[in-house]
Amino acid sequence: MSITINIKRDNGGQYDFDIPTEWKDMTLKYWSELAAIIKTHHDNTKLKHNSFKERYAEDEEDLTKILESIEFVDNVALNGKIFSYMSGISAEDMKNVDMEKVTQVIELVGDLTKEYQPKGIRSFDFEGETYYFPSDSLKDNTYGDFIESTALDMTVESMKHGKYDILPQQMAILCRRAGEDYNEEIVEEKSKKFKNLTMDIVYEFAFFLTNQSKRLLKISNMYLEKKEKV
Repeated sequence: MSITINIKRDNGGQYDFDIPTEWKDMTLKYWSELAAIIKTHHDNTKLKHNSFKERYAEDEEDLTKILESIEFVDNVALNGKIFSYMSGISAEDMKNVDMEKVTQVIELVGDLTKEYQPKGIRSFDFEGETYYFPSDSLKDNTYGDFIESTALDMTVESMKHGKYDILPQQMAILCRRAGEDYNEEIVEEKSKKFKNLTMDIVYEFAFFLTNQSKRLLKISNMYLEKKEKV
């Protein structure tokens, strides 16, 4: 589901664009680009904060006012970038957009950033084929497959889109069609395709993988505890 935003142009014409309102309405590629915009903004704001905290370390009252001002100005700028990305309107044309429209879009983005509630799916259809999550026992996947996919988490910080660059690779390793064996040669191809998966499917997989990691960690800890007692 999505809603249509209508913007009036200076020449009297109108411009319509759709805003997704649910995770199933947007692809991983779309959301990762938006998330990168937001992350870059927060990183830059944090750098500004740290700089002024050093300069005004002994003047708490002035520092508070400065940080609040930075937060306000940067948030206004971020809202403009988010609106520009989602609408396709240039930064220059943004100057003529009704503030009410910007607020409407930002509120929708805010609703989307609430914690995803998994539905427990175990398969998904994509490009005419059905792919399956690994079984809870990982019986159709080797332990090596699981380790390879989770090891990618260590490279998150170096990725432009963080975890959103890692997830399609992890899905390419672990999510397979019926009867499909692991094939390293097609992982990269699958990873590129999976960037076009919708975010509801991606989050379902992320939730599954997190639970699986916790389960294996718990088993490992239980084993170590028993070994220490012996």
